[in-house]
Amino acid sequence: MDSLAHEARARLPLSRWLRPGWPLYIALTLLFGFYQGLNQVVGMRATHVMPWKPFLWELSSVVVIVALIPLIVRVESHFRLDARPRGRIVAAHIVTALLFSAVHTTGMVWIRKLVYALAGESYDIDDLWLTWFYELQKDAITYLIILLGVFAVREFNVRRAGELRARTLAADLSDARLRHLTAQVDPHFLFNALNAISNRMREDVDAADRMITRLGDLLRAAYDTDDQVLVPLDRELEWLRGYAAMMSERYRGQLAFELDVEPGLEDSNVPRLLLQPIVENAFRHGLAQGRGTLWVKIRRDGEALLCEIADDGVGLTGVPEMRGTGLSNVSRRLELLFPGRHELSFAPREPRGTLVTIRFPVPR
Repeated sequence: MDSLAHEARARLPLSRWLRPGWPLYIALTLLFGFYQGLNQVVGMRATHVMPWKPFLWELSSVVVIVALIPLIVRVESHFRLDARPRGRIVAAHIVTALLFSAVHTTGMVWIRKLVYALAGESYDIDDLWLTWFYELQKDAITYLIILLGVFAVREFNVRRAGELRARTLAADLSDARLRHLTAQVDPHFLFNALNAISNRMREDVDAADRMITRLGDLLRAAYDTDDQVLVPLDRELEWLRGYAAMMSERYRGQLAFELDVEPGLEDSNVPRLLLQPIVENAFRHGLAQGRGTLWVKIRRDGEALLCEIADDGVGLTGVPEMRGTGLSNVSRRLELLFPGRHELSFAPREPRGTLVTIRFPVPR
């Protein structure tokens, strides 16, 4: 067991270097080095220098620079360009740039010396200080470019993280609003249902008792899905049938309810209890006398679901106001769920009554 643990620890550095990003990082470094070397070879084609030497010169320089980039990233994280005091930040990066140049120059010289020695030749520098000063000028520009690139990438990531966080908060807020609006439907419906049962109890106790039973079934079905914003259409239709049956008990033999649903839509996800406030509003206002017929027709319309709720009651007396709990609730939930992609309209029905149209997108 101990030997397995030791072996796993021994493999850890290797696995760390073999992460998905590192092979690409190394491959790009080598490709860039070969590209620089190829340019050198083309530029020195009139000389008698062996082609592998320009490749070595450029590749050794690129490899050392790229190897130092993670250190520059760490330094920038401790001495951020947008931090204060500015003098301390500038001084820190000047010192780091000098160290960067010294390590770069020393590293590439030793790589060249090693490869030359393996090839049976000698790599000599006439004046080390002059070479270091020459490289320092180029390294200062290289360091500044890398530093600005690191700063730009970090700022981009910070901004993207902020945008993702803002979108997450907005989504959570919308979800909380939706749940709050959906929860509003239950007490509003319960109050109206109890009021209807109270009125019926004075006329027919048995009918009132049946209404209480149906109300219990409706509340049980509603609480089974009270944590959901969207429910399958067949659950919504089951709820509507139960509600219509309860209202038929309230006006026994005087109200009719017809439901016409296109086959194949039963599994479509729809907003929970979205149609119930419209149907309830039709029973309470359009068919206030307790006589007439209510039709609910549901069809697919392209990528949308088209719901039409019609009655043959008193009809519209004006433009419906979205101030009541039911209609305003439906309107706000549609706007939160399908901003700019839904329809909620009211129109007179011929020869009499009201037609309410709801359209919102659903996936096939």
